[in-house]
Amino acid sequence: MGSLNSFTSGRVASDGYLKPTKRNLPDLVVTEPTLHRAASILMKIATQFRDLNHRISVACGESGYTRKVIGDEEGRLKRSSFDVNPWGPALPTLVFIDEIAIGLTIYEQTVDKEMVYLDGKYVPVHEARKLKPGLWDGIRKNRYMVTTGQAPSKRLCLRAYSPYYLVEWTQTWTEHSASLVKQIEDIVQSLIARSQSLAVELAEANRAAAVERARWEAERVIAKATAERLAILKQREAALKELLNTIDSWSAGRRAEAFFDDIIARSTDMEAEARRAILARVEDAKDLLQSPDSLEALMAWISPPAAPPE
Repeated sequence: MGSLNSFTSGRVASDGYLKPTKRNLPDLVVTEPTLHRAASILMKIATQFRDLNHRISVACGESGYTRKVIGDEEGRLKRSSFDVNPWGPALPTLVFIDEIAIGLTIYEQTVDKEMVYLDGKYVPVHEARKLKPGLWDGIRKNRYMVTTGQAPSKRLCLRAYSPYYLVEWTQTWTEHSASLVKQIEDIVQSLIARSQSLAVELAEANRAAAVERARWEAERVIAKATAERLAILKQREAALKELLNTIDSWSAGRRAEAFFDDIIARSTDMEAEARRAILARVEDAKDLLQSPDSLEALMAWISPPAAPPE
């Protein structure tokens, strides 16, 4: 109850819902006229659970729990189409029934109402008649087009949900036939009973998740081994190609040396001047070719990794 000042000291959305700047607050999505009643209901629910040795944690900071965004469950809160950023607490309000947590949200339901655009905002027709009754006399009323919009109804809804990522579940109590205060005992007993089946569902979901994680891990190990094997094969292929190129270069060098040796041997029968000229050409050709040394070529070659197992 001490947190209500944080709700009323903040902003108000275009549709009348409170948008406090503080985020660590009870999960109440309401207008100011219903704020105190909503907080009172949450306090009475907490008292009932406390008497049964269970607890409610407001703005629960424990890990492993998430707040469920209000969706399309029965009695849902239909926000204005212009309100793209509806308020919600940063942390969930949870009731812990033994070891099982259940999320709680109290929100004000909206209803379809005839609206008219007046002084820069949409106002329910019955309020517009009170504000400017003269506008509804004579032909001037035709200037104000009546449309259907969503407006707060002052009826509260309690939404209970699974705060666990692996289990999807939501149940909503509305005030269509009775106030939430009169339904508290039924709500508490229903949630206690639901916690037992929720525990079973959560255990099964955790087992399924463990199996899925094991399958994923096995696939990841296989994929990693396959990638490593392909990388080794690629390295060995590149090393083989480099070695063959080195051998080809060495073979070409050996053929060139044999070619020069043959010329030198045949030049012995030539006249001295002609022999000097041919030997000079041989030296120039050798400098140009620079035949590789086989030992140096092999030492410069990068050895590949060992062949992977089949």
